[in-house]
Amino acid sequence: MIQRIQSLYLGVVCMAMVAFLKVSVWVKVDWDHAYTMKSYALIVSTGQHIIFPYAASALLACCLLVTAAYTIIRHDNRKLQLRLVAGIGRILVLLLLLIFMLIKKADAAYLLGGCGSYPIGIVLPIIALIATLFARYHIKKDEQLVNEDRLR
Repeated sequence: MIQRIQSLYLGVVCMAMVAFLKVSVWVKVDWDHAYTMKSYALIVSTGQHIIFPYAASALLACCLLVTAAYTIIRHDNRKLQLRLVAGIGRILVLLLLLIFMLIKKADAAYLLGGCGSYPIGIVLPIIALIATLFARYHIKKDEQLVNEDRLR
């Protein structure tokens, strides 16, 4: 059933990925320019959008969004749900590593002085990862309930 608790946690993953696509992940202000990293591009204050390596995080976020929605729909097959949730967790860890690598690359490429700030966008994949762990726990718990000999 869709009203199970693991569906709520997977819904949190979906909402976190939609928000991740909208908000900025990293902001740095230099003497001449302001650099803003969103999930799809690095945006310079002059209006230049550098898309090439930075769009990979948006593609991963879209993949996570679709996979989490499919996992919610497949509530009748708990073993498939467990495999999909494990894949979501792996992709979320990959997304976090990619984000930090891209931030380091952008910082080194433009030789920016000072320190950057991390808005809420950097926290959203971590929230999604925690929600994924909770969803996995509840799917396992539900599977154990079904596999027991006694009735619920």
